[in-house]
Amino acid sequence: MPAVGRRLSTVRLSVSNSPKYRRWLLVVTLTGIFCTSFPTGILSISIKAIAVDLHSTPSTITWVTTGPILVAAVGMPLLGRVGDLHGHRVVFLAGMCTAGLFAVCTGFAWNATSLVAFRTTAQIGAAATVPSTFAMLFRAFPAHERVRASSLASGSLSGASVIGIVGGGPLIELFGWRPIFFIQAATAFVALLPALLVLPTIEPVDERPRQDYAGAVLLALGTFALTFGINRLGVWGVTPVTAGCLAAVPVCGWLLIHVERRAASPLLPLQVLSSRNIRLVVVASFLLNLGWLGNFIVTPLFLQSVLGLSLTYTALMTLPRTGSIVFASPFAGHLGVRYGERRLLVVSCLGLSLVMVMLSATAMVENLPALIAVLSLSGLAFGAAAPALVSSVSESIAEDDFGLAVSLQQTASQIGAVVGISLFSAIAADATTARPFAFVYLLTAGLALTTALLGLGLARGSPAEVGQPSARDLRTVPCPSE
Repeated sequence: MPAVGRRLSTVRLSVSNSPKYRRWLLVVTLTGIFCTSFPTGILSISIKAIAVDLHSTPSTITWVTTGPILVAAVGMPLLGRVGDLHGHRVVFLAGMCTAGLFAVCTGFAWNATSLVAFRTTAQIGAAATVPSTFAMLFRAFPAHERVRASSLASGSLSGASVIGIVGGGPLIELFGWRPIFFIQAATAFVALLPALLVLPTIEPVDERPRQDYAGAVLLALGTFALTFGINRLGVWGVTPVTAGCLAAVPVCGWLLIHVERRAASPLLPLQVLSSRNIRLVVVASFLLNLGWLGNFIVTPLFLQSVLGLSLTYTALMTLPRTGSIVFASPFAGHLGVRYGERRLLVVSCLGLSLVMVMLSATAMVENLPALIAVLSLSGLAFGAAAPALVSSVSESIAEDDFGLAVSLQQTASQIGAVVGISLFSAIAADATTARPFAFVYLLTAGLALTTALLGLGLARGSPAEVGQPSARDLRTVPCPSE
């Protein structure tokens, strides 16, 4: 065994010194987030089949998708910060193992409760891989190439959805829904070996950082109260539960600020949020995903309820939109490197706003070919905007805080998704005419335009140039030499 360990260390050293190391790191991390994410697309079109198999109802099984969104929103800031403090390699590998193990458990689920519980736990693993992936890529790639890496990562996440939509229907019809999760587990475990060899083992981590348990609990409670309250508000209306959750949010926020100001090693260093870029990116991510995910969910309802398409044809009509996001990602990376993230974000959001106005008009005339063409254009615009937002995080934050900053951006996106799905479903979910859907598309256009205006306020510059300290600079724990 010692000989095996020495051999692995030798291989890791050889890999890390290779001129192709960054390419290998990109492949390994993107494979990790892909294999932990691809069941989401399949689940979105198989809720009814799963409900029948488990003798449940579709409204209950929808928690297979809603539950993971909530847990991702809650978990990403915590997991991103743990990676900053203890190393993103460890967090990424733990996330892969968790996703694989509970994918197996999901495949053996015996009722709706066990299915939702196992799937939600598996999503904790998936949530761990996302901020760690971006943090490791941001450290490995120079600043001017980070938008390209972000574009490929965003394209991998979108590609996972495409494969889910393409393969989900035939796979479920032939073999049922359970093999989906056994396939996920197999790919996750197979991807572990190259990850062990390629992921960086030397990261700037703290020596014996004090655990900020109070901050972790308050951040988790506040995020859960916000996402759960908003999600259930669209379903239950104003009830004591939803009102109590939303009322708890500012209380948790006030307590969190109070605790973090006094923590020796804060989970949420307040100087991260003092960066104007971070604040703008968080708000922009919330608004952009509110509009995008909200209209993305109600569009299949428009195709079925207004245009009368079957489930199979709805899935096929959704493919060009999702596929165009994947197609746009590599081109967005090249454009971001050439013109900068700020310009890419502004132009793509302006384009998305214009396309959504066109989509609203097309929906009113109920022209299916034109609708599919415009939906594809919307995917191209969003596919360019999303990686620009992620990459903008790195422009004014120190490397020690990459994990936290990316996870905050991702959490804002998740919360925006919850709000958008709940709000837009309340507007158009039960509609049988085009008008409510056209209104939803106009709302999305307005949100995209607002995101473009926020993008104009983004400033370029490294943390040192803008006077932005890292979390480490403000901690008393000494930094190990590198």
